[in-house]
Amino acid sequence: MRTLAPVLALCFVACGPNAVSDQPTTSSRCLSLTEPSGGLTSSLPSRVGCMFKVDTCSGEPVSGLSATQFEIFEDGKKVSAYESQQRVAPKGERFRLYSVVLLDLSGSMLRSGDFPQVQASAGRYLDEALAGGGDGHRIALMTFDGRQEPQLLVNYTSDRVALRAGLDSLSQTECRASSDCAGFSDRRTCAGWRCVDDSTNLNGAVVATLASLQAQLSTSDVTWRDGAVVLFTDGTDQAARVSSSDAQKAVLTSGQHVFTIGLGGEVDEGALRALGKDGYWPVAKAELLDAAFVEIAGRVARLANRFYVLEYCSPKRSGTHTLKVVATVDTAKEGLLVGSLSGQFDATGFSSGCEL
Repeated sequence: MRTLAPVLALCFVACGPNAVSDQPTTSSRCLSLTEPSGGLTSSLPSRVGCMFKVDTCSGEPVSGLSATQFEIFEDGKKVSAYESQQRVAPKGERFRLYSVVLLDLSGSMLRSGDFPQVQASAGRYLDEALAGGGDGHRIALMTFDGRQEPQLLVNYTSDRVALRAGLDSLSQTECRASSDCAGFSDRRTCAGWRCVDDSTNLNGAVVATLASLQAQLSTSDVTWRDGAVVLFTDGTDQAARVSSSDAQKAVLTSGQHVFTIGLGGEVDEGALRALGKDGYWPVAKAELLDAAFVEIAGRVARLANRFYVLEYCSPKRSGTHTLKVVATVDTAKEGLLVGSLSGQFDATGFSSGCEL
């Protein structure tokens, strides 16, 4: 595989052609195609590949596009999809989303009687978020109470069986009285059936989880990676290990997506809205948690599936040429949206016989 040289990675967007002439043009009514460094590649005899992600210009991820929703132009002229064998190729080895489900296991949560529903709804999240299959999305399960650091339950994986087993393990009985927890140095209170630090280190858990997620992203071997945190709590920060302002700063300065769910009337809605920069879901009763977890799972799944590798066989046989990829999608909310990505490729040595 060789990198196209020289590579020109430009993001160009245009408003949908259905916009009427008396309607002001806005930057939000379009698609944004973004390419990572080295996203344009070629290989002999004449294969050209373009790697990119697709969002609306208002920031919503666009997933599930097929090859028929892309058009390819070389030097301003459309390349026939039939003659070029155009396809959207598998992408799991080059794109990956890492997400963390961070669950509140403080004393108030375990004593409330709502945990079985939380556990079931988190399971629904796992099923929905990983419904597309493949290795393009890996999930980690973490919990927190009053301890300084959140606890890793299951490390990043796309194995739903392993994730479900980790979630189920939270039902195992550890104690019937606090005396049963005497052997633990940092969680000596029996809350229902588990030994905990009977406090809520919400802010500290957020900061530590974002740092852990960033470390995972930094060591990932894929070309393009993204991260998300889904936080569930039924309370507010009580431990005061980390201030609310520091937790909010960590979220805002992070490049990761953060979604928050607050259950019941004891949550600090202002704090959870500030932490949930990608959305906050207030839930009055545990029976309504499924809807929140499933909606967030859909959004996270779209984040994971907005990455594309478009490949085709170029008819060019020499020289440097301009490639333009145009995407078109008809949305129920915003109508017809169009966006494009342009770059250059070198066709020196290209010949016939290309097969995708």
